[in-house]
Amino acid sequence: MNSDTFNPLKLNTNLDFGNPPRVVFGVGTSQNSLPGLVKEIDPKKTVLVSDEVVAKTGALEKIGASLKSAGLKYEELLIPIGEPTTEMTRDLVNSARKDKPDLYVGVGGGSVLDMTKLMSIMVTNEGDPKNYYALPPDPWSDKVVKAGARKILLSTTAGTGSESSNTLVVTEAGYKTWITSSKVTANVSLVDPSLTYTLPPNATRNTGMDALSHLIEGVLTNMPNPVSDGMIQQGVHLISKYLIRAYNNGNDEEARVNMSFAAMMGGWVIAFPWVGGPATIGHCMSEALGPRFGIPHGFACAIMLPHAMDFNLPLVAPRLRPIAEAFGVDTYGLSDLEAASNAINSVVSMMKGLEMPVALKNASKFGKDRLTDMFDYVFNQRQYIYNLPIYNPRRLTEENLSELFDDIWEGKFTTASKLIESSL
Repeated sequence: MNSDTFNPLKLNTNLDFGNPPRVVFGVGTSQNSLPGLVKEIDPKKTVLVSDEVVAKTGALEKIGASLKSAGLKYEELLIPIGEPTTEMTRDLVNSARKDKPDLYVGVGGGSVLDMTKLMSIMVTNEGDPKNYYALPPDPWSDKVVKAGARKILLSTTAGTGSESSNTLVVTEAGYKTWITSSKVTANVSLVDPSLTYTLPPNATRNTGMDALSHLIEGVLTNMPNPVSDGMIQQGVHLISKYLIRAYNNGNDEEARVNMSFAAMMGGWVIAFPWVGGPATIGHCMSEALGPRFGIPHGFACAIMLPHAMDFNLPLVAPRLRPIAEAFGVDTYGLSDLEAASNAINSVVSMMKGLEMPVALKNASKFGKDRLTDMFDYVFNQRQYIYNLPIYNPRRLTEENLSELFDDIWEGKFTTASKLIESSL
């Protein structure tokens, strides 16, 4: 491995690890371990949060039965299906402030877990949820003052990593924003891979690509670190080996277990403050493309990921060598540029193996004009919400952003093509 791929600590580095204080991982833990964890917290009032999708799988009934058999009482709250909007959050917050539970148990995908997080902090913090969003002019400050109700989070997908991250995401005015705070983080992240066994193929691939994006964008950031780098390489390796297997056979328990672990690692990585969210052009664009084009979040992340790698290639080629190696590429004798290009190609090959289009034009019923209309917003506002001038290696210009928009639409990778051609 080229020594340039390592990212040593800087002399003035100061880190604040805000990751889950406790992670419980294993098949069956949603029934075997959860009652004991609740008893340790000894809440006065527990609310079990989920949605109809999870309820129909039977998982919620089994979890509820395990709590009841342990003599634990709880109330059940099913939230609306779909990616959360501000309008949805207000209804949930009103309910939380009225009932004032001191423990939430969230069981579901990213939306359920994010809304569980939101309700927990809004029990104790006043005002409208929007007051806590990452919005201009001060998108990066922690606006959450008081610790919220305690929360145990159980993910039924292997992708968002919400069970182990310090962030919740909400759609506001047609685009996604978030609340990031150590107070958002779960008190216990309980990861039971068996909860993912019923996840449909498309949801499996979408959430899996979301996890891959969290990991690889953690390498693209301007602020890499040996802790996150190690987790990233291992997480990418697991996804490269198991995501296509899980997509093709949801009953492949080995694949499900390893995907759950990789997704948990992805959520952990984005909670590291130096990674920043991940605040790179990848999530900056994918969280705009999703709501704008009616595309699920993980699908939008998949489309954007190889473009984020390509866009930043002139400045991150050495960092992408370990990613190529995690995909199984033999990089011996390859230049950093060649290894990095193989990393991009590996992501594209995975998308094809998951039967996902690489070009945005093949992923939505909307025309390119909807993408073009986003240009001023991304260039003049959105990049600053994500603090791209600090976190993203390559600065945005009107010229390179225009080229990026064209590449996303057509499924091209112009930067790599130009660099390879110039090196010949």
